[in-house]
Order: sequence, then structure tokens, then C-alpha cells
Amino acid sequence: MDDFRHNLTPVEVKKFLKDTQNLTENILIRYCFKVEQSCPRCGCQVTCLAGAVSLFSSRLDKITHEIRACLNCGYKELSTVLTIESL
Repeated sequence: MDDFRHNLTPVEVKKFLKDTQNLTENILIRYCFKVEQSCPRCGCQVTCLAGAVSLFSSRLDKITHEIRACLNCGYKELSTVLTIESL
């Protein structure tokens, strides 16, 4: 957890990790920040944006996935980031 960067409270970190545990089976979350972007489900003005690395990736310093989550309603979305290595 030394490399995990965030601007969440300890309670928010726990909720984020619990809410996204089914998405993060084979990925390592590197950072998670609250950003002012509205949730598509409930309209909450603050969501969490996280960057993660696939455990199957050849380099652990390249972000391969983004996770967007709402701590208010539980909305979560996992997307793959297109990196130069995959082109």
C-alpha cells in the first residue's frame, strides 16, 4: 500500500475497495482520487477515478485500466486504457 495514492478519507478508501472488489480481481489499484465529475446514475457531483495495472501486464508502472465509482450510489465502471504497447 506504499505506492497507493489517494485523496480519500480512510472510510472512503474502505468503501471504494469494498464496492469495486468484484472488478479488481486481476488488477492492482495504483491511485484513487475524488474528482468533480457527476455520476451518470445518481447525479452526485463527486466521483472516484482510479488507475490500475493488470497483474498480467509486463510492466507494473503503466496504467492499463481506469475505474470510475460513485461512493453515494455504488455505481462502478471499469474501462481499458489504450497504451502505446498495445498498438
